Amino acid sequence: MNTAPISWRIEAEPIMLMPEEFWARYDHSNMPEKFESSNGMLFWNDEERLHVLGMLLESIGLRRALALCSPEAIRAASTNSESSG
Repeated sequence: MNTAPISWRIEAEPIMLMPEEFWARYDHSNMPEKFESSNGMLFWNDEERLHVLGMLLESIGLRRALALCSPEAIRAASTNSESSG
């Protein structure tokens, strides 16, 4: 099982991972074995949630992911991240 940090390749448009990149992500210690929920949240911890989200964002691209969000939510998230950094 892989435990190395992942260098995510999240871009505006979907990317195609090479087979070795895909399996390094899929066989990672943060990849949950199955979809489970607890207390209204998917998976057991933030590391698992972020790992799955990273894989999904690579597969779908930011453009389509951001289309799910309201412009207000995007502005609020952008403003908060800039002021806290």
